[in-house]
Amino acid sequence: MFKQRTDRPARAAPKALREGKKNDQQTIPPQTELLILWTINKSDPKGVYGLDIQRAFRECSGGNESISLGSLYSLLKRMRKKGYVKSCEGDAIGGGAKRQYYFLTETGESVVRYADGFFARLRNWSS
Repeated sequence: MFKQRTDRPARAAPKALREGKKNDQQTIPPQTELLILWTINKSDPKGVYGLDIQRAFRECSGGNESISLGSLYSLLKRMRKKGYVKSCEGDAIGGGAKRQYYFLTETGESVVRYADGFFARLRNWSS
């Protein structure tokens, strides 16, 4: 069993988060969300549908990474609520269900630009 350290007080969440306010400072979303944003950013400007995102994960990792469609669509729904992506309904292919196409909002594009710059600075950083 782990003991809680008592030599320093526990950190509280930032005030803006406790009060439910949006943070004006740009932040990097969790890893999988960021990977999805990069995938959408590199896709067709008209949008990309879920199976394409799933295929990109598999192909770009040499088959080492995957994401289930259930997880993917849950993340896309969350990212839509955060304002990172939008979706629109496309035509049905081969008599199946209509596809949802996802594309980045201005906020999503801003997050991708920020993350790209952040990681570029990390690659060049030295202590």
